[in-house]
Amino acid sequence: MNTIKLSAVALLLTSTFALAGGDLAPVEPVIETPEVAEAAPAKTGFYAGLAYSCMQLTKDTPDEEFMGNGISALAGYNFNKFIGVEARYTTSLGDTTYTTWNKDEDSNVDLSNIAIYLKPQYSFGTVGLYGLVGYGQTTADGDDKYSEAGLQYGAGVTANVNESVQVFVDYRRLYDDVDFDASAPNRDVAANSWSLGVNYNF
Repeated sequence: MNTIKLSAVALLLTSTFALAGGDLAPVEPVIETPEVAEAAPAKTGFYAGLAYSCMQLTKDTPDEEFMGNGISALAGYNFNKFIGVEARYTTSLGDTTYTTWNKDEDSNVDLSNIAIYLKPQYSFGTVGLYGLVGYGQTTADGDDKYSEAGLQYGAGVTANVNESVQVFVDYRRLYDDVDFDASAPNRDVAANSWSLGVNYNF
């Protein structure tokens, strides 16, 4: 009799464990995927900016250089994320430095440039590249005033701070020819500008 009872209990326990085991499902670990912030969309519409600029005017053979620190004010319009147009005015502030083979002294020559550019551009997330191709006038104003107008070009890099503010750095070739308004007959003359600034998108 005891044997029969023990066998029944064993059978009941085996059936219970079998059913319990059948109800168990494998537990899979939950893997959380970090959210990646989306890059700010390319801005269209109007923008304005301000920049610190370094201006340089060089004359070749014999080598002469006028260099000064200045400021640039600019305004532009982005038609879409690939193309825009920009107007910019740059002027030196304070004394420029005049350097030649035997001199390095302050000069009373003021350098300035005004231009309008076509601005092809392309963004990689929050960073962008752009070019500048247009027409402008460069002026050296000292004891006498000399000006030349013509093709200007350059390139730069931007970085978005937020949806409205963007920082940029660029280089522009303002003049590259011979003479510069009869101030340097038969001599190669070049004018350059380097800028570091900020734009605000409206």
